[in-house]
Amino acid sequence: MGQIAAKLLTLDCGNSTLDCLDHAKGRRERFEVPGQGAATIAAMRAFVAGTAPSRCVAVSVVPEGLAAFAALLAIPIEVAGRDLLCPLPLDYLTPHTLGADRWLAALAAHRRFGRAVVVDCGSATTVNLVEDDGTFRGGAIAPGLRAFVAGLAATTPALPAPDLDASPAMPPRSSQNAVTAGVLLGYCGLVERLVAETLRVARGSARVLVTGGNAARLLRSTRLQATHVDDLVHQGLAILAAERPCGS
Repeated sequence: MGQIAAKLLTLDCGNSTLDCLDHAKGRRERFEVPGQGAATIAAMRAFVAGTAPSRCVAVSVVPEGLAAFAALLAIPIEVAGRDLLCPLPLDYLTPHTLGADRWLAALAAHRRFGRAVVVDCGSATTVNLVEDDGTFRGGAIAPGLRAFVAGLAATTPALPAPDLDASPAMPPRSSQNAVTAGVLLGYCGLVERLVAETLRVARGSARVLVTGGNAARLLRSTRLQATHVDDLVHQGLAILAAERPCGS
């Protein structure tokens, strides 16, 4: 994979951010996806000017989420799930609805660890199972941490906003701490239960991996025994590029 990855640029476009990784220089930067204004476009242009990729492989859960960045590149973007198909066997009833970001993280997890449960803490939280033979068996989709916050604010606007970077102490003795503990520990409880149920149906022992923008917040308070891999989707994109040479 070394020669391919040497000039590889990978893009992970989620619901809120475009995460870019220049594999040649190890440069990584995130840009806001909604409402890309002049400042964001200028920052993207500066990032592109500092790299000279020979290949760009991307995943996007947002239609047209890559359009602004693509306009700045001199090479085409190959999109996982459209131009580059999933190399894993899919034990999934509706593969046409399966987000490529989910199987990309599972691909990277499987190549490194074999059987794994992958927790992606993004705008949505996904908990996916990949078996030791590489079969992607699916997994749950739940609200992300910020969805918890937005839902609470929308339905109970008189409550204070939680401090997502705090370490909750029990029992909380103020409304601020009560909301913080409820959101953070409640989110941990949701993830822990989903992981436990997924491990229960796995065909053997599995490594639990955590990735995504809120992974560090989860790991600060959770009881999970998990490995943090913050660039798991980028690793999956690099593996996909290596296993699916350009033009193949």
